[in-house]
Amino acid sequence: MNILQSLETYVSAQKWVGTNFIILGAILIAVSSVVALFVTKSPLATGMKWGSLVCGLLIIAGGISYSSFNKKILYKGESLFNKSKIEFVQYEHERMEKVDNGFLTYQLVFAAFVVASLVVILFVKAPLLKGIAFAVAILFIGQLIIEGFSHASIEKYTNELRQEVQK
Repeated sequence: MNILQSLETYVSAQKWVGTNFIILGAILIAVSSVVALFVTKSPLATGMKWGSLVCGLLIIAGGISYSSFNKKILYKGESLFNKSKIEFVQYEHERMEKVDNGFLTYQLVFAAFVVASLVVILFVKAPLLKGIAFAVAILFIGQLIIEGFSHASIEKYTNELRQEVQK
């Protein structure tokens, strides 16, 4: 496969990640709406409502930004490829090595947020904070899952770049 086609495939997969973030945000906003309309007014429900709303809006904004960022990566890659294939491969190889190496760090940070949310849920007495913690846990569990599925495209593209560098 042509290395430029590999970049397009990788960017397409990462745009899908952005779309999944938007879907996750829509789910969180739907949870917020359901809690607001159908659950009794309690501090736990209030925390869940506002936590889901804020988390949903933030991840939607993040998903839109991430999709836009990946479009820019594609445009920059195409222009660099047209200028010099060697320069393109070197630049992309360095960039993807950082992405691949940073993947575990991101997953650990997301997991830390889930654990922190669970600690709040289990040990904090304030129902409002527990409601917010539920929303945060849902957000970061969703991100862990979405990013976990995207790792295959990161590894595949990074390996193809490694092969190009070795040529």
